[in-house]
Amino acid sequence: MTLAAATVVRAEPDPRFIRMWVAAQLLKPATLSAEARIAPESEPGTPLVVDGTVLDVSGHPSAGVEVFAYHTDAAGRYAARGADDPWRLKGWAVTDAQGRFEFRTIRPGSYPGRTVPAHIHLTAAAPGFGHQFTDLMFDDDPLATQAYREDFAAAGEHGLYGAVRRRADGGQEVTYTIRLRPRGDF
Repeated sequence: MTLAAATVVRAEPDPRFIRMWVAAQLLKPATLSAEARIAPESEPGTPLVVDGTVLDVSGHPSAGVEVFAYHTDAAGRYAARGADDPWRLKGWAVTDAQGRFEFRTIRPGSYPGRTVPAHIHLTAAAPGFGHQFTDLMFDDDPLATQAYREDFAAAGEHGLYGAVRRRADGGQEVTYTIRLRPRGDF
């Protein structure tokens, strides 16, 4: 199942986040492809494949869009306290001619002691569209209540809920579509 993109407007990004995002970009591989691994195969957790597509504002596949993604580990942590890299599980892909990308990773965990559903943060960067944020959340997450979804949308956040499918190999798969907006978040 492919999902349509949210169309809400987001507030200006937090300066602390921007500093962390810029620092993470310094670790980007020199060469990107449409398929990338975020979590190493040895990472504890349920294997997850994110099959993504980026569409332009007219709804056509958008080639050459750089997609950056990061998320927590299965315990809900981005990195160990005091780590130099605040986002240990991260990766980059670039969309192919059909606007597709794929991340192989693990299912992230929810933040410990909080009521925020598990999610994957993604940034799509395309010439003329800037950098655009979105969050991939999971329809089967018990923390993704209707009230949370309404509050999330009311706060102006970009995010969609992906339908999780079980794979024969014991892993999970989710399809996610990012529709570029006319203006980037930064």
